[in-house]
Parts: sequence; structure tokens; C-alpha cells
Amino acid sequence: MSLLLYLNAIIALLFSATCFIPALDISFFGFILTTAFSVFSLFLSIRFISNPDRKRLGLLRKLLEYLPFILFAGFILRRSGHADGFFLLDLVSVLFWICSSGLIMFISFKLSDKRVEKLYPDLEKQKPRNKSIPFQALEWIDALLQAACLVVLLQLFFFQLYIIPSESMVPGFMIKDRVVVVKTTSGPKFPLSNVGIPLLKSYKRGDIVVFSNPHYNDTKEARVRSFASQFVYMLTFTTVNINRDEYGELKADPLVKRVVGVPGEKLMMVDGVLYSKTASSDDFMPVQQDSRWAAWNVAALPRSELALVKQIPLTSDLFMRMESVESIRANVDPILYEAEALALVKKFESLKPSRDTVSVAPDLFPRSRREISSLFLSNDEVTRILLTTNGGSLWFKEFMTAWAVEKNRENLFETRSMQMNLLLKLNFGKLVVRNAELLTAGVSTEQYQMDGDRAALFSDAESLRFYMNLHDQRNMGEFPKGKNEFIPSHSFMMMGDNRFNSLDMRHSYEVRLANIDDMDPYSFVYRSNLAPQYVQDSKILGTAALRFWPISRFGIPE
Repeated sequence: MSLLLYLNAIIALLFSATCFIPALDISFFGFILTTAFSVFSLFLSIRFISNPDRKRLGLLRKLLEYLPFILFAGFILRRSGHADGFFLLDLVSVLFWICSSGLIMFISFKLSDKRVEKLYPDLEKQKPRNKSIPFQALEWIDALLQAACLVVLLQLFFFQLYIIPSESMVPGFMIKDRVVVVKTTSGPKFPLSNVGIPLLKSYKRGDIVVFSNPHYNDTKEARVRSFASQFVYMLTFTTVNINRDEYGELKADPLVKRVVGVPGEKLMMVDGVLYSKTASSDDFMPVQQDSRWAAWNVAALPRSELALVKQIPLTSDLFMRMESVESIRANVDPILYEAEALALVKKFESLKPSRDTVSVAPDLFPRSRREISSLFLSNDEVTRILLTTNGGSLWFKEFMTAWAVEKNRENLFETRSMQMNLLLKLNFGKLVVRNAELLTAGVSTEQYQMDGDRAALFSDAESLRFYMNLHDQRNMGEFPKGKNEFIPSHSFMMMGDNRFNSLDMRHSYEVRLANIDDMDPYSFVYRSNLAPQYVQDSKILGTAALRFWPISRFGIPE
């Protein structure tokens, strides 16, 4: 036993040596903390071995009980500094920690009340003192503290409790559902390092996983803050979340989503249908499994589930309206459109007071002004400019027909995007021509504003604008883009089941103006946050295994 105590103290001192970083920041405190406890461990071991008594035994036991947690804390402090640790140094630290922890478990077993007297017979003659009430209270606090430390270790490496913060996974998970996430098979790592249990799981489509949100900056400081918040979250059994951004808002981190794309394939989504393609397949094919998980029409859920939903993205009527636009869009015939577009151009030219004398269309309405809402709201101004500007009818002709330069589209998403762009252009072209008819006829302002044809066109335009507000939830272009580009190995694509209420790996947190049809130089543009990305398996923290609270929803998530 004496040899084991000395060996443990030496291993603890060696561990402390690996915590030394020549930097005056928080990492230095890790070295001080571990060294102090290691030296104290050696001192108590020497004292107990030279003259064993129950008081020294009690102190030694207590120090040994806390030593693994102290060394673990020292490792975290060392990795929290500005300097990045070397993998080899982290590995040595972890190996020393494992050796010390295993040795301490064996020593504690041998020094238990049932066995210690066999090793040190003199202790049998020393009767334990009666414990005072304050001392008993301290023992309760000590027990709670050790339990909390043990819970943190269990949640770091084996399983963790999570509380669902949003409705992105309705109906499988509702807000405030509590979930057990298995972490061991997902290769958990020692905090702020790359050393840990190797990945033991092969993820497949349909797995519900918890992963670090890749939208946030992956800096050393951000990782430290994230771990600190996760530590508090684990310590308080999901009751306290301090993971906030610079504006004081709770971060969406980590995320709970479903794996929908796996290595070796590329994805596309059109009208809510997910398609996949591999290097060996000729074309995109629908992912049949996805229809089991994707909850598009939340309003149609059973009453028992609907009662738990706080926000219904679309009512049944709005959902039908959306599907109606998709049906109309799918039936747009580019050839018929071209004929109708040319007729509108010819009609507008006949209404323009003066013929154009320029041969090149002027840049009257640059890309930033072709945003859907902006262009329709300024339809009156646009019409007047086109009627009075030299080159106005030429711009109108380019706007209505330039798309036809490149009719072929590579996939269904690009085809549907072209058809939506044509729908908008046809509607806007009719509106401009109708405006021009009324303006050249000299009707009154009241007649102009109350015109029935204009009202009908505005109604159609509102339906198209409504759909484009949903476009990025309902559609996604080829991802990854490129003929020979596929989701790489050890990487996955994740989405929420509640597709209209999930800011997931389809989206960026930034909104930009994007062309509806990239092949049209005069395309309408819309506000988009589509920016699909895959997630490496090193970011995956675990797999959702059990929904345990509330009891009424107890079960294994599908």
C-alpha cells in the first residue's frame, strides 16, 4: 500500500508538470492548483505511512476522493489559456489522469473501513470519534459536491440530459421536453482538447443527433465560453443556461436535428420533397424515408400533439395556398410564356409616346431594385420611367425575354426557380402594361387606383410574394454544388423535422439578396438565407436515445 500511495503522488506530480504553460493567464492557475494538491497528497501519504492513525486516514481518503476532480479541473484551466496545447501533451496528461484515477479507486477500495484494519492493525485499537452536528452537515455538503462532480464526468463521457429549447423537431420533440443523449459512442473528448474516446458509431440517415452549432465562431475563447456554459448546464441538470451571445440572447447551441444527408451523396429539395444523388446514380431520386419525418403541415397534427405546439407556422388554409402556387409554378410552360412575354413587349412599345433611339438597354433598375416587394410596390414609378426614358421599352424587352438565352436547366430545382421567375415576370409585365394603358388614356387618379385588372394582378402577385417568403424552407438547390462534389466522409447534413420552423444546416444566420433564376441577368431577387453546409462528425456530441420528461411523452424518439 505504501508503494501505491507513493506511486499515485508521483503520477499526480507528473500530471502537474504537463499543466505547466509559460504564460501568465488562467492556464498558470491550472499548474498551481494541481501542483499544490499533488504535493499535499505526497505529504499526507508520507505522514500516514510513517504513523497511521484515523485522523490522517480521514484526511488522506478525502484528498484522494477529490484529487481526480482537481486534476481534471487543472487540465481544463490549462487548456483555457491563450496558448493552444499540443495533442501529444494533452494525450500524456489524459493518460496520467486515467492512471491516477484508476489507482485512487483501488487505493480507496483498500482503505475502506472494512479493509483498512487488515493493512494497518493498529487502527483497530483507535475507536472512531463521535461526529458533531456541524461535521455531519459538512459530510452532507461533501457528498453533494462529489456527486455533482461525478455527474459532470458522466455527462461529459457517457450520457447527458438536454432540454428542448425550440419547436424545430415537432412533433418528435416539443419545447421543454427532456432528452437523454448517449455520448460514449460519439467519441466524446476531454474538454477543449482532441483527446478522448474514439468514434464508435456510424451515423445513418434518420438518426437524431446533438451537435455543436457550426454557425458560431469556433475560436478558442468561444470554445471556453461554450464549455463553461455547458458545465453550468450539466451541473444544474438543464435548469440554468448561461450560453448567451454578445447581445444577451440565448445561443442556439448545441442543436438537436435529424441526419438527412450522409457521406457520398448530394441533396436537393423541391416543393418539400428531399432528393439525393450519388456518384453512381444518373439523376436525383426522392428520399422516401424523409416523408416520414418532415412535418410540413403542423396544423394537421392530431389534437393531442397540436395542443403542445406553441407556434403553428402555417394554418391549413395558408398551407393549401402555398401548394396551389407550387402547382401553378410546376405547370408554367416556358414556350407559352415567351409568346405571351413578346406580346406584352409589343403592346408596351405601342403605348410608349416616343420610340427608343438607343441600341443598348440602359441600366434603369439595377439588381438591388429588382427585389420582389420593392419592384411591385414601385410599379407605378417603374412604369412612368419606362414610358418617358429613351431605352425604356428596350429595358422592358430585355427584362421580359433575357431569360430565354439559356433555357435548359440542370436539375429540377433550377427548373422550378426559372418557372417562379417567369411567373413573377409575367405578372409584373402585365401590371406595367396595364399601368401604361391607364396612364396614356389619361384616367383619373381614382380610376387608376381602383382599376379591377390592377387589383387582380396585385392579388396574384401577393400569392407569389407569399410563396417566396417560404421558399428557403421549402426548397434547396443542389448541395454540394458541382458535378463531382458530394458530402465528404465523416460529414453529414442535418435538418429539423419541423421544416418551416427550423433554422438548420440549410440556412445561414445572415440574409442576402439572391437571384431567383441565376441564369437570367434580369432575374427578380429575393431575401434569402439559403447557405447549406454539412457538419463533421467531430462536432456531433451524441445521439438522442430517450425522451423521459414529461412522463406523458416518455419514449424512444423515432
